[in-house]
Amino acid sequence: MSTPSETWSYGLFIPHDPRAVGVVRAALRHILAGAGLNCLVETAELMVSELVTNSYQYGRTDAYVSVDRSPFDLTIAVWDTGPGVPEQQKAAMDEEYGRGLGIVDACADSWGVRDYPNGKAVWFTLAQRKPTEVFGEWG
Repeated sequence: MSTPSETWSYGLFIPHDPRAVGVVRAALRHILAGAGLNCLVETAELMVSELVTNSYQYGRTDAYVSVDRSPFDLTIAVWDTGPGVPEQQKAAMDEEYGRGLGIVDACADSWGVRDYPNGKAVWFTLAQRKPTEVFGEWG
């Protein structure tokens, strides 16, 4: 069995459909597991869920999710044609909405928004860390 390349890209067109969030989560889980990146699955799933949900709620058309791995990090972007650039909100404790970008901000190594003439892309990166960077030296 061959080892996947250190650099690769996957893309997924998603319909403007509430089921898209679950489909993207499942696809991402399989992509990352197949690449041996299980340590990133839960965090990446949480953040992509927030971005795809926002795309569905505020956009009116299909969207596109890109998953790009470099030797240093994983970048996931959700592209849509929704108007405006999203901003992080301060949600009250009893509010059900308004926490998505706050979650992305708290979990991502970096994130941002690219504005385009026909929409935008909201992206985040997760750096791959060696076990010693997370837990310290063993021994």
